[in-house]
Amino acid sequence: MAAADRHPARARARAYQLGALLVSLALGTAVVVAILTSGSTSELRPGKPVPGAPQTLALLARIPQQGISLGDIRAPLTLIEYGDLQCPACAQFATDALPAIVRRYVRSGRVRLIFRALDLIGSDSRRAAAMALGLAQQDRLWEFVELAYRNQGLENTGYVTDTYLRALASAIPGVDVAGALAARGSPATLQALAEARALARSANVQATPMFSLSRTAGTGPPLPAGLIDAQALPGALARAQ
Repeated sequence: MAAADRHPARARARAYQLGALLVSLALGTAVVVAILTSGSTSELRPGKPVPGAPQTLALLARIPQQGISLGDIRAPLTLIEYGDLQCPACAQFATDALPAIVRRYVRSGRVRLIFRALDLIGSDSRRAAAMALGLAQQDRLWEFVELAYRNQGLENTGYVTDTYLRALASAIPGVDVAGALAARGSPATLQALAEARALARSANVQATPMFSLSRTAGTGPPLPAGLIDAQALPGALARAQ
């Protein structure tokens, strides 16, 4: 075969190889997405076991809650967390670092936690935050927040459905699920969302999770003002004792 005749054949071969590569990449991407989304939020249903529920309920058992706060309101230190329920870094903090903080500082009455729910990432953040604040009216916000972090979906994929919210809330003993759903649009919930946004702007919160640590009135010298990131938080808590 002449050289001029062979060139189109080589071009067709290269085009075929490129097409096969693109198909392989597309299939690989589809497999990865399927792995990430299967067996997680899409399978949550009211009445079915919720991943992480036993650990969450054990961690928070018998610790007093009042609205958005966890722990003794007379604790000498107050730690405010600014979090977005779609934020992967927040979820990592909740599973990796928070349990030790709850066991060491909150359960012992040394620290009171407050959760400020933000919606920086998008509409799924707003829906989850509204449900968390609806449950705050039943003093069950913290169980929901931890379960939401343990069952987090891909950002802004619409995974925070009513079915998802019902499933998480149903895993918390004693919760009025219908009441929490109805409270999502209540004046108290809307006010709490607006207050969290305003406080975050005032504190110049640019990312989540971020923390603010202060002393309860009359419990010691003031702490340095400013935000604390997750990496610096354990040291800040230890120094404040």
